[in-house]
Formats: sequence, structure tokens, C-alpha cells
Amino acid sequence: MKERFLLREYDLKDGKTSLQLTITPSTPKIRIHLDINVYRKDWNSVTQRLMPISKNNQDINLLLDNIKSKLTEIKTSYRLSDRILTPENLKKEYLNGMPRVRFTAFYKIMLEEEKVLMEPGSYNRYNSVLKKIIAFDDDVTFQDLDHNWLDKFRKHLKGLGNENTTVAGNIAAVKKFLGIAFKSGIKLALNVDEIKPGSTKGNRTSLTTHELKRSCEYYFSPFINDSHRLILGYFLFSCMTGLRISDVQKLTRKNFMDDYVTFIAKKSKKDQSIALNMKARQIVDYEPNLFVKKFRDQHINDELKKIMVNAKVQKKVTFHVGRHTFATSFLRAGGQIEKLQLLLGHTDINQTMIYSHIVQADANAEIFLIDKLF
Repeated sequence: MKERFLLREYDLKDGKTSLQLTITPSTPKIRIHLDINVYRKDWNSVTQRLMPISKNNQDINLLLDNIKSKLTEIKTSYRLSDRILTPENLKKEYLNGMPRVRFTAFYKIMLEEEKVLMEPGSYNRYNSVLKKIIAFDDDVTFQDLDHNWLDKFRKHLKGLGNENTTVAGNIAAVKKFLGIAFKSGIKLALNVDEIKPGSTKGNRTSLTTHELKRSCEYYFSPFINDSHRLILGYFLFSCMTGLRISDVQKLTRKNFMDDYVTFIAKKSKKDQSIALNMKARQIVDYEPNLFVKKFRDQHINDELKKIMVNAKVQKKVTFHVGRHTFATSFLRAGGQIEKLQLLLGHTDINQTMIYSHIVQADANAEIFLIDKLF
């Protein structure tokens, strides 16, 4: 299989001629338009380059060298993977950014293919990771992506200020798409099963009773603007019910009937009906635009940080803190762990037990209050 740079048979209005890449043998001959226009008189058909009589010609020659290098890289990757490279595949690889050679090109194509199967939040998270990889090393090939590369990427993410859980989630995304590549027959430089992303669970931050009361007071106060009241209302509703952001985002006013909220949980796909306690009812009734006007997940999390500063809550709060706050508040109030499991929709009691450990740790910390008596 050979590739040649050739001039088109006709000239353009400005006197230049378009360059094309041809791949042979193939019937019909495969042609790739390069969007490069040159003067016919400057072209050397033997060297397949322009005469270097100007800086523009020299720059175009560098572009052609780069194209040739990419074609060689595609051929090498296929040879190392023991895969047959056809002229049609070579064209497809080149036009799509070498997806079976470059990891980021493959990741991008696979992400778009799987978009229809993903929740919008999941797609956005994976797309965010892709942008980080492109910024770090857009040209990394499957042959270059080894454990050493992963270690450097981890350090890069830490340098960006990402939390350990965020870094673990990003590495997990890389692992996911490497797994897809392996299943599609691409030869990798490492064993996907040996990649250990780390824990993505986080430390289950929750608001104390005092912080929760302070947040509620701010919600009902006249000093909060309308946008922040809405966002804080959604968050406090989670604090009172334990609902995830994905479920809260789906709710409308029609889901509320007879002091119950009924919905299909997005994660478990199960029908759930949760009784609204008095405070949850007050939060919903106080703001008529609650569950009418919605915001993007990321905007909610960004604004929550500002809201908590105004409410004088000195914690790094995301929407998921609301779910943790509900769980710990429920247990602090004397609720049973088995009932909490049902309310949170956990299939495994061990998922719920972590909250009992948190409450127990709180109790152990407060045992030292007795010292104040002496």
C-alpha cells in the first residue's frame, strides 16, 4: 500500500491547484482532499513537495511531512497489533484523527456512540475527563499509554487542585475507555485489570444540626436572592428526604400529592413514595418556583459554595452533602438503620451502615463533654 501527494487536474480561480492524498492499490482509487492549495509551477512531482523558495512553501512541506508521519504511525500501530490495514481503514483512521492509534480520538468517538445510553450527567463527566486528557497529552497513543503515563496524569490532576476522589474518578474514566479499546481489538501497553483508580466514595461530609438550622434560616430570610433561594431550596429538600440530585432534577409539582412525593428513582429504576416531613413541606410551599425552574447540576454545585459562605457554613458543600445530611440527621434523631436503608433505596445494608459509623464517631467525640463538669 502506497500513498502519494498529487495535484488535482484543474486549477482554481486564484491560479492555485488543490493537493490530494491518494492511496493505492484500491479500486476505485482512494483520494483524500487535504484543503491545501499550491501553485502548480512550485510542485515537484518526484519529491512530492514544493520547492522551498518561500516561507509559505516551507510551511506546507512541514504539513505534508506531518501527514506522512501520521500515516506511518497508523501503519505501525496496526502492525504491532497484528491487525490487517486496508486502504479504506487507513483513510478512516486519518480522517477521524487516528482513533485506533490516538487514545483521545478513540475516546471521543466512543463517547459520542455511547451518549444515547448515558445520563446527561455521566456524559458531561466523561467529556470533562476527555478535555483534561487532551490538555495534558492529546497525542498519546495506545502504545504510549502505560502505567508511567497514568502516574504522570495523576500528578497532573493533583497539580490542578483536584481532590483524591476526583483523580480516582478521572483514572476510572481512562480505564473504562481503555477497556472498550481492548474489547474492540486494539493492542494496549498495559493490562486494564491492573489499573487501580482508587476510591471515589469521598468522606461523606454532612451538615451538623446547627449548620442545617442555619441554612434553613437563610432560606426563609429576606436577605437571600431569588436564584440562591431556589438552589438552596433544592439542596434543603435533599437534606429532608435524602434524594439524589438526579431524582430532584426530575421532579415537578405533579409529583407531590397528599404530603407524599412519588417518583421512579433514576439509579435503581424503582418506584419510590416518600412521606414529606413538615420541614420539607414548608420548603416546597415557601417557594412557588421550586420544581418549576431548574438549573444545571454544575451550576447548582458552584452556587452552593457561595450560598454556604453567606449562610456562615464553613464546609465544602456539594449537592450530595444533602443526602448524607439526611442520613446522619435521621440516625441522630433515633431512626433505625433498616428504615434508613429503605428511605435511601440501598440494596445492600452495608451501604447504609457507614452512616451509623459516622454517628457513632460523633458520639465518641462528645464523650469528652463530661470533662467540662470538672
